[in-house]
Amino acid sequence: YKYACSDPKEGFDCSGFITYVFKNFNIDVPRSSVDFTHVGKEVPLKEAKPADLILFTGTDSTVRVVGHMGIVLNGPGEQELQFIHSTSGKANAVTITPLNPYYQGRFVKVIRIFPQNDS
Repeated sequence: YKYACSDPKEGFDCSGFITYVFKNFNIDVPRSSVDFTHVGKEVPLKEAKPADLILFTGTDSTVRVVGHMGIVLNGPGEQELQFIHSTSGKANAVTITPLNPYYQGRFVKVIRIFPQNDS
């Protein structure tokens, strides 16, 4: 994990990881997590599909501003939703995390970047 970084040789912050992944598919996305607030199409959590983005508050969940994000890994009807993200937490790396009570408390919304996920 490295704050404000999107270079895999140095490390990623959460939005740096997203930027890096999307750039590999030639898709421009904002660089800062808060800038994703009004990007894409909001979808209900229960309809989240792989490649949708899941947005969270920062570590202070009382401040309801986007401060963290990840990429949804599994879709509706599957087991507990999981997402991949770069975290400064215990793992201090890119990791897969279930939508556990900690992240549920920080959940803001799911956004869809890929329109083909609507079908």
